[in-house]
Amino acid sequence: MSNLVDKNIAGFSNQDLEKINQAGEVLLEKMDALIIEGSRPLAESGYLIAIALAHHKSILYLSEKGKLINKNLLHLQKDKSTAKFLQLQYYIDKNLEKIILDFLQTVEKGEGREAPTIKFTLRINSRIERFLQWKTHNSKVSKADFLRELIEKLIDQDEEYQKFVKKD
Repeated sequence: MSNLVDKNIAGFSNQDLEKINQAGEVLLEKMDALIIEGSRPLAESGYLIAIALAHHKSILYLSEKGKLINKNLLHLQKDKSTAKFLQLQYYIDKNLEKIILDFLQTVEKGEGREAPTIKFTLRINSRIERFLQWKTHNSKVSKADFLRELIEKLIDQDEEYQKFVKKD
């Protein structure tokens, strides 16, 4: 078992951990990211990493400073297609929280993702359609990407939302 599980940093009960374990892949499909503490690797870690990579989920693999990271993971990090999803980090108790918070902030911003995963249907009028067509006509940006970028800017500029996000 991981030393973080031994310390029960997450505060999960044994019953919660069993439910999470039984949910397995289904739970992973609904998550935005996966964090594994691998100082004492478990057999399931490789499986979870493989599933997370297949679903294009961001992965933070943590190892205590001084412990070796599995050579297969080091090899995966060198591969361009998996490197954007897999982050390997050494930690000490003092910087563990910062590493995790930085990773979660990156995930929250949508960085490291290959493609959006939530489908959203928006009905617009002809005026908006003409504008989007005009705006994206001579660019390599699709209308959907243009709107996503515009929404990302709004999120970054919205001070109330930024305060709300930092509360969590």
